[in-house]
Amino acid sequence: MRLSQDQDQHKVSPGRLPEGEAICVSPPACRPGAGRVAARYVSVTGPVLRGPAGVLIAVASFAVAGAVGGRAGLAVASGYVTVIGAYCLLNFLHCRETHCGVTGPGFLLTAAGGFAAALAPGPALAWYRTRTEAAVFLVILAMGYALEWTVAARTGRRVLR
Repeated sequence: MRLSQDQDQHKVSPGRLPEGEAICVSPPACRPGAGRVAARYVSVTGPVLRGPAGVLIAVASFAVAGAVGGRAGLAVASGYVTVIGAYCLLNFLHCRETHCGVTGPGFLLTAAGGFAAALAPGPALAWYRTRTEAAVFLVILAMGYALEWTVAARTGRRVLR
């Protein structure tokens, strides 16, 4: 191995493990049943839920939910949070990105709370509405990335082994 290759391997990872160290699941064509469906879900939703497009989708989802208002708006927001939560959880299982280990389960629990509040009769969960879900979403997102940055500072990579 050349010195430049050795130095490149010790830089902070952009999320994927270096070649030869991958613990990612095999490509969709090689996975049977549910594994194939999960890998396909990650590959289809990833480009839409990550980066600038992901920010726009998140803002639009919560804006639509706020415009709808009430329990229906909360159900719309919870639907979006479920989609991104499933993506994050499957992505964590796929490539072990640190933030996804926090955001996946956190978003899914947030969405479950949102659906419960939207479906609960009476005022029992009236405090849990779209703005609350959006705030919880942002807190979980911040916690996930804070953990990832901490792991990256300590280990030099953004993924967990």
